[in-house]
Amino acid sequence: MDAIEADPWFPGMTVLDCRGFGREKTAPRRHRPEEDVTDFVDRQAIFIGVPDSAAADVAQRLTEIVRTGQPGDGKVFVLPLEAAFRIATGQTGDEALR
Repeated sequence: MDAIEADPWFPGMTVLDCRGFGREKTAPRRHRPEEDVTDFVDRQAIFIGVPDSAAADVAQRLTEIVRTGQPGDGKVFVLPLEAAFRIATGQTGDEALR
């Protein structure tokens, strides 16, 4: 993550530990009828809040930095952010994201 943090465009991020599975070989899905359980793989979900005008650039740059070309590299989803509030300063909207 040092490469991302050193980049001047980088606004900061939140990382959550989570579990899941996908189609790639790094996350096999094994079904146990007696338990009806799917085996999950440890993963991380990363959230980065940016103004709409920066979303495509941040997604592209992040993809360039973290891509290994191996199964399990993950995905980037760009979702609309309805509102942002910086509690400490009272800033809202794009100002709260800077």
